[in-house]
Amino acid sequence: MATISTMTRQILGRRTLLALSMAFALVGCGQKGALFIPTEPEANERAVFPQVLVPESQPVTPSSSQP
Repeated sequence: MATISTMTRQILGRRTLLALSMAFALVGCGQKGALFIPTEPEANERAVFPQVLVPESQPVTPSSSQP
């Protein structure tokens, strides 16, 4: 038979896991809209992900063939 401290630890662990899961679910609820690649001219001047991680790296220019 499990001791009271072990049972208490299990209950607290489950409640903590449940609380964290609910918190992550609520944070995700605020994100809306579809993901898309911006095509307007102003978007070309924004930093891309590698530039955010390593600012001194060379800018990455997408090779897009626009008609």
